[in-house]
Amino acid sequence: MEKCVLQIKTGMYGEPFFADGSYSDEDGVRKYSWTEKHPNERIASDFELVCDIEGKQVTVIRGGDVSSKMVFEPGKRTKGSLNTMFGVIEVVIETEYVNFPSALNETLEFSYTMDPDEGEPVKNVFSIKRLLQNANE
Repeated sequence: MEKCVLQIKTGMYGEPFFADGSYSDEDGVRKYSWTEKHPNERIASDFELVCDIEGKQVTVIRGGDVSSKMVFEPGKRTKGSLNTMFGVIEVVIETEYVNFPSALNETLEFSYTMDPDEGEPVKNVFSIKRLLQNANE
């Protein structure tokens, strides 16, 4: 894995942010990993995102105050869980689309709705892009 700067956009945080991370691309599987800490979190969260282009699937694994493993597949309903300080929250994930990265567009983007067993469904669009230069340059 090579070290890089990642640009991450998610409706969960509003503005895009940048994170130092790592990236690899082998046999149609792209992997991104990074750490992020937001003001409302006690400790940083470690993320690993695996994009299987041929399998048409994205998996996101998170560790930290909240730990989770979620699978995103276009047109399918998958299950996931969030392990929080309040207990485990089971969720159903309905992935609307995944725009896989290509030679013309390096950005991975996916849109989904996460429906917890209790509470309101949450719709989000997430994207990640490996920057070829430092974000501050």
